[in-house]
Amino acid sequence: MAVLDPCDNCRRPTPIYRLAAVILDGRMARVCPLCASTEKERIEVPFAPRSDQGAIQPSTARDVW
Repeated sequence: MAVLDPCDNCRRPTPIYRLAAVILDGRMARVCPLCASTEKERIEVPFAPRSDQGAIQPSTARDVW
């Protein structure tokens, strides 16, 4: 049996694995798939910057060729 938590937007009980963490109107919120598809203009998806940005892979470096 799935653990249910309410959506932070519509308060509908939703299985916890279906909730998405997004920035909704400037604050972190957990929203259900229905709200995520209908409230696109209010949602900003957070992301973590990659730690390996700009790193050259050893296998693709020209001096290895």
